[in-house]
Amino acid sequence: MHKTLLLAVLFPFFVFSQFNNHKKKNLLIEHQRINKEKKAFVKTQIPDKIETIKNTNFFEKEIIDKWLEYSKAFEYADYKKIASYFSYPLTFSLLENPQIIENKNELIAFYKKIRNNVQEGYKYSALDKSKIIWLTKDVFVVDAIYSRYNNDYKRIFQGRGLYMYKKTNNEWKMFSVSSLPMLKKIQNKNKD
Repeated sequence: MHKTLLLAVLFPFFVFSQFNNHKKKNLLIEHQRINKEKKAFVKTQIPDKIETIKNTNFFEKEIIDKWLEYSKAFEYADYKKIASYFSYPLTFSLLENPQIIENKNELIAFYKKIRNNVQEGYKYSALDKSKIIWLTKDVFVVDAIYSRYNNDYKRIFQGRGLYMYKKTNNEWKMFSVSSLPMLKKIQNKNKD
């Protein structure tokens, strides 16, 4: 009788203890599964974001380098090289005079005209400031402020252009160039 009474008293502890251990084990397994899923998600998602940032920075450096090469080709009047940075047809807008250029030969003739009428004493150009604006993954704009200098390293001109690029045959090519007027800073007329 003593054994039966002991079993009756201990039985609920044993059964509920087994139930709780089983429940705890299931919760632990579920928690481990969730942690594995979180880790897998983090491994697949965050490196993609980091890689995208790295790639974007790489592309932006590559783009600015290409723009600088284009500027250098302008400096040296290397018209064939200049033409290699574009896809056709393209739009070219010098302030209020937009034009559509259909092919490489038209572009070369256009640049010869521009280059022959550049500021007197022009020696070289330098990029002052640039900003890249991504419109889609395959289209972006370079907003560039540049200066032109003479032989004495004095600035003779400062300009601003919007250079639109798109991916063509796995290369970044310009398809639109627009010059913008430089805004002068408004001076305070009420100086004391």
